[in-house]
Amino acid sequence: MRKRLAFVLGCGIAVGTLGVINVLPANEAAATGLISFGTCSEALDHLRGEARERVGPWGLHHWNDAAIAMESDGTEAASDDALSGAAPGGSPSHSTTNVQEVGVDEPDVVKTDGRLIVTTSGSTLRVIDVTGSEPEQLGELSISDDWAETRVLLSGDRALVFAWEHAMIMDDDASYPAWDPMRTAIHLVDLSEPTAPVIESSLRVDGNYLDARLIDDTVRVVISSPPTLRFPVMDYARDEDQMRDTMRDTIDESTVEDWLPSYSLTAADGTETGGLLVECDQLNHPGDFAGYSTVSVLTLGFDELSDGSAVGVLTDGDTVYASADLLYVATAKWGDPIEPTTSWGTGDDAVTDDETMIDIDPMIMPWPQVESTGIHAFDIRGDDPAEYLASGEVDGAIIGRYAMSEHEGVLRVATTTDANDAKTSESHLYTLGRQGRDLVRLGHVGGLGAGERIYAVRYFGDTGYVVTFRQIDPLYVLDLSDPATPTVDGELKITGYSSYLHRVGDDRLVGIGQEATDTGRTVGSQVSLFDVGNPVDPRKLDGHVMENAWSDAEHNPHAFLFWQPTGQLVIPVSGMDLGGRDLIAAEDSGALVLKLTGDALQEQGVVTRRGPTEDHYWTTITRSLVIGDSLYTLWDDGLQVNNLDDLEFQSWLPIDTDW
Repeated sequence: MRKRLAFVLGCGIAVGTLGVINVLPANEAAATGLISFGTCSEALDHLRGEARERVGPWGLHHWNDAAIAMESDGTEAASDDALSGAAPGGSPSHSTTNVQEVGVDEPDVVKTDGRLIVTTSGSTLRVIDVTGSEPEQLGELSISDDWAETRVLLSGDRALVFAWEHAMIMDDDASYPAWDPMRTAIHLVDLSEPTAPVIESSLRVDGNYLDARLIDDTVRVVISSPPTLRFPVMDYARDEDQMRDTMRDTIDESTVEDWLPSYSLTAADGTETGGLLVECDQLNHPGDFAGYSTVSVLTLGFDELSDGSAVGVLTDGDTVYASADLLYVATAKWGDPIEPTTSWGTGDDAVTDDETMIDIDPMIMPWPQVESTGIHAFDIRGDDPAEYLASGEVDGAIIGRYAMSEHEGVLRVATTTDANDAKTSESHLYTLGRQGRDLVRLGHVGGLGAGERIYAVRYFGDTGYVVTFRQIDPLYVLDLSDPATPTVDGELKITGYSSYLHRVGDDRLVGIGQEATDTGRTVGSQVSLFDVGNPVDPRKLDGHVMENAWSDAEHNPHAFLFWQPTGQLVIPVSGMDLGGRDLIAAEDSGALVLKLTGDALQEQGVVTRRGPTEDHYWTTITRSLVIGDSLYTLWDDGLQVNNLDDLEFQSWLPIDTDW
């Protein structure tokens, strides 16, 4: 059976199953706008040629490559009960990670199966038993000798741990790395003996971990790897033409290992192997220059780690979105730099940095803005390798993964054009469908939030919700039932904004964001309850404001918890006045618990840290979980348990920090 590897112009991703390499013949790759390298010498010649053309006396200005990827996230929302975990083997009901798509798990700092909590803090993994009257730490495992940021995926009694590691920079007075060296470590951890978790095998790769998704037992990991090329340290007094010639000599002497990422694999039996992460005949590049970095996609499982059977493309990128069936990759296309400004708008409509939440530094260098976003679709149904389907492009920039959603084969994308210019910015929603190898525009509606930019997007079936903001918060309700003619059904203008939207019922929507004055000055964290049953007339039913506070859930959906069985919302908040409580916590951090009661949000209380304090130590809340009839809050230095019904304090388990 012929295996295929598909890439697209700008940025492409294809995923192979464990032990299988997806390779698209060169003639097919060219048809999709990408060209396959047959040998390493071809790849090296290509990279040398592109670099020689662009190198300057000070090296390669990689930040201004022709194609730079932008952070973006996109998905159809998980259903209301997605947080209500199954109870395997008699485990109590429990919450799970607040994910974008049902059945598509995402790495996070904590996971639970209702009996054990597995959490990572810095470079340490801990296993905590929650079956007794109080939580008990059973075991812990050092993931790295140095501090590292980590995330975990859990499957049965095994875990995959992803660690961002800074690669060692060798002291060398004669040369310096052209890019910041980064390394990603992926560890397969055996939890079958919770008191003694062990690393069974480890895979280390050059580059930065971007994202991963778990569907059934298949894990897809995306890595972005800049070259490891080093340039000579130059005498600033030298002639710039001579300096440029020296840089070109360095490029001419470079090897393929200087440009492409490498890996090292330590197997369960201690055997170590290594080499290029992406073999040259499995690497593609677009016809137009798209950067020197390599975006690689590895496919791993929980049985045994391998080299990831990586496939790759020469481009920069950091956006991965996967539904249960389709994978989309978005790539920003940047325009010319614009001059910074200290005000938005003109005349009576002008808004200065003193009146908004946006701090604008007039001394910063001009910064480019995104002109358009390329989007590439892949079929990931079943266990077969991903198959490239099509690619397309929309005007403007997406704010994150929630800007995109696929529904019944139609991709919906919300963007803002001229986002950095309040005089001309506006937002749009595009619908895209597949025609052959193209994602073509089926429909478009624009003019959303003139002079504003998007702060939140959410999709539920045939309905989309878009929040824009500058001084007020229009909540737009869009009818997407006919992809050819998306329309704005209703609009609600209120002060403040929501930056995260979550469905809490068929006709109810909760927004997490900031309340603001009529001039746009933010005043505190706000939770809003909307009635969207009549799309023509959306209404705000209630709002809960905590002055001078903010919430991590505004920007990180993993921090938000909605426990549907009891109608409780748990939102981390920081910066508010908690009534002079004797806390040593950063900005008085806590977990705001609200309860949906009809058309109102009723404050049940704020869970604050009750563990012992030290005068020199600050701690913040990171996550909330429900297991059985208890609310667990994870803090930097401990795990606290409160009764879910009345929030009465139950217990505190200290956790040593890596700091």
